[in-house]
Amino acid sequence: MGECQSRWPSAAEIVENSVVEKEVLAARVEAARAGGGHTSWCYHSRASLAHRYVAMTVPKVACTTIKMALQTWEGCGPPPERWAEVHASSAGPTLLAYPTAQIVEMLRSPDHLRFSFVRNPYSRLVSAWKSKLAWADPQYRQLQTSIREACDYPVVDGQRAGPILFRDAVQCLLADPGVFDDHWSLQVDLLVADVIDYHVVGRFERFGQQFHAILRRLHAPPEVVGIARRVFNPTQPMPLAAVYDPQLARRVYDLYVADFETFGYHKDSWRYE
Repeated sequence: MGECQSRWPSAAEIVENSVVEKEVLAARVEAARAGGGHTSWCYHSRASLAHRYVAMTVPKVACTTIKMALQTWEGCGPPPERWAEVHASSAGPTLLAYPTAQIVEMLRSPDHLRFSFVRNPYSRLVSAWKSKLAWADPQYRQLQTSIREACDYPVVDGQRAGPILFRDAVQCLLADPGVFDDHWSLQVDLLVADVIDYHVVGRFERFGQQFHAILRRLHAPPEVVGIARRVFNPTQPMPLAAVYDPQLARRVYDLYVADFETFGYHKDSWRYE
């Protein structure tokens, strides 16, 4: 039996592979642009040629603080009391604000720091419920109404009424994930990790320390670091065991298993966080 032989690719092959890779990436960018822009390429991203970073934000993972800090640095951040404006469709700069060739360079060059943050899927789900469904957020009125209808909430003055319970929200999410927006999407999907080679994927649980380290690495000015210390749009913490039981946790784990496995969150973490 002959020995298996291997060799290092030649310089020409490395160059050729790099060209092909960039062409594939450019096609992916153009497809996102032609399709109206996947939210990860526009709404959730923040990118800067001047300061050499690409940030992908994830809803309910300190996304408002990240956007406020970066947009302040870029000169397009709103006053702190109007923090919600960082999420406007015209806010930026986003990845798709740049020509495709520049986007490819930003996503491949070692000179651009690419980073994001993730969160325990159990606590992220609780935060989305508390922020968007547990109170009368007008943007989510239709979703709240559909959950009350599906779960047979009592009729008061001709319409379904009552606060949305966490269990009911999860039940409807499991039955029809497509009616829920990116606050409930898989984090691995939002990060577009099959395309973006991140230098840093930090943890929400250590956000302050890790985000400040990123800003120092980027040589951000003091006013930007100061904004990063502020907490915008917070939800009050609560023990996860107060809303989960073994059966509900197992179903949530099955839905978000890719996040749990990719980012190293334990299946039983709902018991002790």
